[in-house]
Amino acid sequence: MRSRLSVTNSEKMLRALEQQDLDLAQEYFLEAIRKDDDGTLYDLGLYLESLGFYDHAREIFLQLVSEFPELYLNLAQIANEDGEVEKAFTYLDQFSEDSPFYLEALVVKADLYQSEGLADVAREKLLEALALSDEPILIFGLAELDMELGNFPEAIQGYAQLDNREIYEETGVSTYQRIGLAYASLGKFEAAIEFLEKAVELEYDDQTVYELATLLFEQEEYQKANLYFKQLDTINPDFEGYEYAYAQSLHAEHRLEEALAMLEKGLAKNEFDQTLLLLASQYAYENHDRQAAESYLLKARESAEDLDEISLRLSNLYLEQERFEDVVALASEELENVLARWNIAKAYQAIEDTDRALVLFDQLKEDLAENPEFLLDLIEVLRQEGALSEAKIWAGHYLNLVPDDMAMQEFYYQED
Repeated sequence: MRSRLSVTNSEKMLRALEQQDLDLAQEYFLEAIRKDDDGTLYDLGLYLESLGFYDHAREIFLQLVSEFPELYLNLAQIANEDGEVEKAFTYLDQFSEDSPFYLEALVVKADLYQSEGLADVAREKLLEALALSDEPILIFGLAELDMELGNFPEAIQGYAQLDNREIYEETGVSTYQRIGLAYASLGKFEAAIEFLEKAVELEYDDQTVYELATLLFEQEEYQKANLYFKQLDTINPDFEGYEYAYAQSLHAEHRLEEALAMLEKGLAKNEFDQTLLLLASQYAYENHDRQAAESYLLKARESAEDLDEISLRLSNLYLEQERFEDVVALASEELENVLARWNIAKAYQAIEDTDRALVLFDQLKEDLAENPEFLLDLIEVLRQEGALSEAKIWAGHYLNLVPDDMAMQEFYYQED
């Protein structure tokens, strides 16, 4: 009989691990699986699994599983961690319907199917589990799957059966928050706001506050939205991405300077954030700061994958300031935005580079033939080039769109 003061090989292995002596730990592990009793090995396997030593845990579990069949659950989890999903299901199939571990095996199968993107099959497994037990955590799991699948009425029904406090303590999830999001997805925004406010009242959560503030903003309740955005900004200014929506909500209340300051706060975290830079440029323009508006756009251009939107905004800004050379400098073969290319055509026309202007106008005719303002520019450049016959053809088309334009009527009916 072993002395009460004797130390098992399992304990020696764990001490070696604490001292980060992996070689010594491996030696004691090999001794443990040969000499330690099954109960000691069982505990060692569970502990090693919790530390992420899956190979060692697997070796122990395979040695013990005939005596402790519940270890097939652990073997399945380890197989899944190793990316061996089929093997995981093989382990779980070892449990028959009369096994005391069958219910838990169904839950693990549901988790595996969900991780494989098969939420419908996962739902079937949870329904089978719920036929055997009405444990709240199973009802919660089914409601979570219904949320993922877009079954929002079913999700609401499931969450409503649960005690919010108990579920929050067990999972860290507020059922009120989930019900609020489900109602929002159904377009029932008043109910959504009510449940999200209840969730925040009971347990502050950054994500829930952000969702509530954003929803209030979308419902044009800007004052309330800004109160919650302010709360988030005060408690956790490191929360990712809130500055964009907060700035829009401040802007909706005509608090332009504060909106710009909030965008700058976001840009301090990521100076190349495209959405923040474009919105900052827009607000700077509204604030009559053309230089800042341009600076934001040029900054965005440094890292943009698609330059079309930025080129359009820059070309609008430059045209307004009659900076025609800067407009034409935006021209490139990759530019596809028709409005930006139209601006470039206008700039060529303004600097009397009619040949290049005509080339662009000709390329744009198909896309902008129903735009009266474009037709006016096209007709003007054709007249400048002396192409009066073609100009009159387009004048006729223009008059179909704007029949009351007397000046165009005069040109159209004028004899050559």
